[in-house]
Amino acid sequence: MKILSIIQLFLFLSVSVYAQEGSKVAQTIKGKVVDAVSNRPVSYTNIGLENTFYGTASDGEGNFELKIPGDMVEKNIYFSAVGFTNKQFPVNTLFGKEFNVVKMDAQSYGVDEVDVAAQNMVLIRILRMASEDIKYNYGAGPFNLHCIYTNNCVVENKTQTPQKASVLIYDAKGYADVSKEDAYISRKYSVTKEADDGDYRFSTGLMNIDDLLELDWVRSGSSVLNPALLTDFKLSLESQPTIDGKEYWVIAFSQNKPTLEGSGDYYANTFKGKITINKVDYSVLKIEGEVQSSKNNRQGKGLAVGNTTKNYFTDVAYHFEVAYKELMLNQISLNKTYSYNGKTVNEQLGLKVDRVHSNNLTTLETREYFPGE
Repeated sequence: MKILSIIQLFLFLSVSVYAQEGSKVAQTIKGKVVDAVSNRPVSYTNIGLENTFYGTASDGEGNFELKIPGDMVEKNIYFSAVGFTNKQFPVNTLFGKEFNVVKMDAQSYGVDEVDVAAQNMVLIRILRMASEDIKYNYGAGPFNLHCIYTNNCVVENKTQTPQKASVLIYDAKGYADVSKEDAYISRKYSVTKEADDGDYRFSTGLMNIDDLLELDWVRSGSSVLNPALLTDFKLSLESQPTIDGKEYWVIAFSQNKPTLEGSGDYYANTFKGKITINKVDYSVLKIEGEVQSSKNNRQGKGLAVGNTTKNYFTDVAYHFEVAYKELMLNQISLNKTYSYNGKTVNEQLGLKVDRVHSNNLTTLETREYFPGE
């Protein structure tokens, strides 16, 4: 954003100097740049007059304004944005209109047909659009999610009693307010275990529901869905599948030196994954990830372990998948292996959304970690 501001300032100063040298403004054009298919705003589009340094950029909502000097009214104006085909036409076609809507077409060539540097820019653009369009593609709150929680645990090759419980989630704002802070503040839940389940893990609250919900990056705008972090990732196009008649990009991502902000794991040593994004509306279909970590706090993978604490997991490795369906979270699964008290443990956790509704709501004020009967 700082670089963009400097560029815009430079353009503004260039325009100002030009005007001071005697050029008279003939027209002021205003408008909005949008995706031709989805009508979503195209943010930070480069806009200029051909063969000059005269131009501007659209803002975060695609809006722009440009004053046209009298001796440039016969020139062509161009619009350029990563992930879209360049657009160029006579600038005077925009004259006489109070507000113009300029529609950009998504690039028709395959992302895999460009060189590595250009592909990285295109993939960053796709991920940024996916992040910016979350508020359009997913349901706003308040709403309830009725979920089924499961945990199948194996300790030293011995299968433990499976855990199963009903989880009711109340989300006050939903996907209209995308941030880690709001995802934590607005999402509350209660847990009801099966009546005959006496597993001690219920009574201790060690169900890892917070860890599961934190994997819903669409809700929190985390990792590769946080535009501010995209330059920290190595990106590549893995495939372009057609699923249920719709075309998608599958973008692979990794961090050479995993960060807490990128991986969500305080002690991550390796981190990689892939995200599946719809080519038309930039909605996220699925997120997958793999992490290896030297240790984890028992209360959550994003928490540090105190210097005097000995009660934590070591040699941690896990794979997770998050699926979305019909404007909403559909399922989170986590397969995790670690060492604890000298024993090897494997946990297969799941949170499956069974029903969603926004009327006759059950409002929750807290996160009830300790389930009732």
